[in-house]
Amino acid sequence: MSPLFLIRLVLDFTAAGLLLVALAYWWLDNTSHELIGTGMFILLVSHNVFNRRWWARLPKAARGRQSLLTIASNISIGLAMAALLMTSVMISRSVFAFVPLNGGPTAREIHILAAYWAFMLAAVHLGLHWSMIMGVTGKLLRVGPPDAIRTAALRGVAGAIAACGIHGMVVVGIGDRLVGRPSIDFWDFQESTVGFFLHHIAILGAWACAAHYAAGWLRWAGGVRRVTDAGE
Repeated sequence: MSPLFLIRLVLDFTAAGLLLVALAYWWLDNTSHELIGTGMFILLVSHNVFNRRWWARLPKAARGRQSLLTIASNISIGLAMAALLMTSVMISRSVFAFVPLNGGPTAREIHILAAYWAFMLAAVHLGLHWSMIMGVTGKLLRVGPPDAIRTAALRGVAGAIAACGIHGMVVVGIGDRLVGRPSIDFWDFQESTVGFFLHHIAILGAWACAAHYAAGWLRWAGGVRRVTDAGE
């Protein structure tokens, strides 16, 4: 396994972690929030540099349903991140304060909307690559071939995480964030800081699980269709 590939994985998970921390705006001061966001975007640039060949092959990408799901996911997260970056520059009071732009309240609303969509789409992106990540982890830990007991246990854990994620979406009010609905309800970090991160990690896990199993179902459905067509 290439050390460069492992470094890429570490950088990708670090970027996801920075996005999660950046969501806790009211736990941070504004300067820290902007510095964390800047670090995240630097890592995202490196991620896309490493994956430049994928973007170059995009016009000739396969037309299978799973491929379309991956393409739609990558383009969507790219658009969300672009909106997040543009509004970050427009409303910056520290890192990009020298830029002569003033986005005002509308840019702030778009910034929050883009941030939560980027978070959810990052979870989907993670789920679509989960098999690869588990394969790498298995090699690093020298885990043996799959067996029924371990598979059942992992699926049970995935189900528990999904349940916690659904509960977390209700507690955090993620629905309002994703449709840009104005809300004066903010997380009380004085009451519980750990709770904020646990709920969001569970939400990330739930969406990643949904994407992983959706991709698996599409692979299965595509295989069944090919077998059926071949038998006709």
